[in-house]
Order: sequence, then C-alpha cells, then structure tokens
Amino acid sequence: MYDTRLGQLATEKNLFKLTVLIMLLMPLSEIVTDILCNFSEFIFPSVFQPILFGFYGIIGTLAVLLFKSVELTDKRKAGNWYWADVFYLIFVFFMIISAVFSKNPGVYSDGDVFVGENPLHFLAYFALFFSGSRIKSAEYRKKLVMVLLAISLIQGVVAFFQTFNIEIAYCLLVRHDRAAYGLTQNSNYYGGLSVFLLAGITGTYLFCEKICKHKAFRYLLPVLAGLVFYTMMGSRARLAWIGFGVMVFFYIVSGLVMLKGKVSREVLKRFFIRTAVILAVFAAVFAVTHFTTNFFSEEIQRTQAEIDGTVDAGLGSDRLLNWKYGLESIPHHWVTGIGLDNYTEVFFENPNWTKGSYYMAKAHNEYLHVLATQGVFAFIAYVFILFRTIVISVRKVFCGGDDTVQALDWVFLGMLVTYAAQASLNCGVINVAMYCWLTAGLLNPCDSPLNHKNNKQNN
Repeated sequence: MYDTRLGQLATEKNLFKLTVLIMLLMPLSEIVTDILCNFSEFIFPSVFQPILFGFYGIIGTLAVLLFKSVELTDKRKAGNWYWADVFYLIFVFFMIISAVFSKNPGVYSDGDVFVGENPLHFLAYFALFFSGSRIKSAEYRKKLVMVLLAISLIQGVVAFFQTFNIEIAYCLLVRHDRAAYGLTQNSNYYGGLSVFLLAGITGTYLFCEKICKHKAFRYLLPVLAGLVFYTMMGSRARLAWIGFGVMVFFYIVSGLVMLKGKVSREVLKRFFIRTAVILAVFAAVFAVTHFTTNFFSEEIQRTQAEIDGTVDAGLGSDRLLNWKYGLESIPHHWVTGIGLDNYTEVFFENPNWTKGSYYMAKAHNEYLHVLATQGVFAFIAYVFILFRTIVISVRKVFCGGDDTVQALDWVFLGMLVTYAAQASLNCGVINVAMYCWLTAGLLNPCDSPLNHKNNKQNN
C-alpha cells in the first residue's frame, strides 16, 4: 500500500540534499578536526571522518530502503526495477559474503580505523551510488558539479599551503617534506583525489555554457585547474600522472570524435580553443613548478633508486611484492575472498612470510584489492559494472539528445575514467572513493526500467 507521507519524504530533492550534506561534511569536518587537535591531545586528524561516514552509511541505507519501497508501492511508477538497483544489490551481496567468510572477521585494514573500510562505509558507498542514479534533474546535477568544484577549491587551498610546509595540524599517515595531502592525511590519496577533481574542473570548463552561464565562472575555472594541478604535482604521487595522462587523452579523443558527429562548428571551435587554453595552463604551471621546486627531480631519483635496488622499497614502493602476495592468495579464497578489506591476511597466511617482514593493509591496486578480499565473482561483477557504465555513457554522450545532459555526462564520465586509471596503483579510502561511487551512480540514471513489458502495460 502506497503511503503518501513516505512519498513526501522519498523525493529526489531530499536525496540530493542528503548527498550534498555528506559531500561537504567530510572535508569541512576534517578542517574542524585539524584545528581542534591543536588544542587537545585526545583529538587526532581524521578521527571523525570514519565515524561521520559510517553514520551516513546507516542514514543513507535507510534512505535507499525508503526510496525503493515507495517506488515499489506507488502504482504510478509500476514497481519498476533498474540496472542501478541490480548493481546495488550485487554490491551489498558480495560485501556480506566477504565479511561473513573473512579470515579475520571484524578486522578491516589491520585494524587501522583511519584507512579501514568497514561494512558501514561500504553501505555509504552504495547509498551514494543509489542516490546518484536517482538524482536525474539537470539542475540538481549541475549543483552537484558546483559542490565538487567547491570541494576542489577547499582541498586545493589547503594542499597549496602544505607544499610550503604550512599545515593546519600535521599529517597522521604518509607525507614527504613539502608534499601536499589536502584533507586526506596521505599524499598518495590526495594525488588520486586531486586528479579526479581536476578531470571534473577540466570537463566543466570545456562545456561550461551548459553548466553555468556566468562569464566570471568561465575565467575562474582555468585558475582553479592550475591550482589543483599544482597540488597534484605537489603530492609527489606518481600514480596521479597515470590518471592525468588518461584524462588528457580522454578529452582530446572526445574532441576528435565530435568532429565526426553532428556538432555545430561553433561548438567545436569553442571546445578546441578551450582545450588549447587548459593545456597551456597545465604547461605553464608545470614549467614554473619544474624550475622552482625539486618535485620532479626527487621523484625521478626515487624511481631510479627503486629500479637500481639501492633503496629498501622495491619498484613502485614495493607494489610488485605487495601484488605478488595478493595474487598468490587468490586460488585459496577465490569464491569469497580472504575477507572484506582484510588484505593483510594475504601476507600472514603465506608460508613464505615471517613475523616482522613487510606487509600492507591495502593492495595499492583497487582491482586486485577487490579480487583478493572479495573473490573472483565480486571482481567480475565490479569490472563488469565499471565497464558497462563507461560503455553506456559513451554511447549516450555521442548519440545526441539534450545538450545539458550530454555535457554533464561528459564531465562525470571524464572523472570516472580518470579515477579508474589511477586506481590501478592506489587504495580505496572513504574520503576519496566516496566521490567516485557518486559519479558512477550519476552515470547510471534510472531512465529505462528493466521490466519494460509491465511498464508499457501500466502506461
């Protein structure tokens, strides 16, 4: 039976508000925490982010259940099911399986609460994915882009000062001297986040007329892009360059494909002029950074030392050794995985590993991390969903339709592709991955129900 009171709560507007709230609360709460930890020895950087995101996992899941129950009981919506619903259920199913059959139940990332992803955090990811699929209004989607730009500015300003060793508090996890880590507590994590946000800024600039008509906005975007690009380089995260290369390649190829489409000459001219402008900004920032800092010389020397074997960490900061242990564990736990975010067990159970030897809590490759911790079937589902999302989005972008919707899809697709590239060398952590899950949901809008036959009969 359809309850109109529940229907008034389960609206796209409320889902949008809840999504924006958690998007902004995560970085802003970290600023407050960093300030407070200067006055109390009992407060540490990032101490509230896992709690806050876990709480959203509960609230977000309740919102999902409410929204879907209203859809199923509202005759006007014909009890429709969508691909996003199927994906959501798949995500939840494999999360439960890997958590239940974990080799070390209840322990995530070796007990490190600052980087661990527990079930509540996964539910938060899935809630963001579901919410993105239900936020279909172009106006709400444009506002989400604006929120992401605001987050880019917040993170970028904080990270900029960190490259001069000016910090609000201190870095709790990993950071080199003068390295940017933003509000993530790890320069590698910030490298992945910054290039993801940079893809959003770049895409918004290329299609800004469809997102915001203010001229000042158009002129400010290259400045913001330059700031975030500088902090990306300042993170010293080599993985960020993989994402950056894929981002540039994606937008250049997109422009070349547009030449064969039904795009007006005016739009094409504007696109390629702006592409040249943004590339010039990147080149200028790169040149200034290269001649005024030692960011690049340090990274080149570190990489060469890893290749030569003159430092303790192997190539890629021991990623190859890390991956070796992960791959060797898969045949033993290929159905359920070794345990939800329980990657340390791939070392502990290996007969070649001895106490006190090297081990890591993350695979430093999100795809291998899913494969080792959640199993082969979860990995296949994860890759299939990612691949399908990208393919379907590309088709939608190039098949015409509403210009604003196309522009927004282009921006979100550029961000997702960029994230997917840097994820091959990075870890999934809540204050970075959350935005990717939302973007994936936005690229899986609930436009066409799976039960077409029932839908037609009801219409």
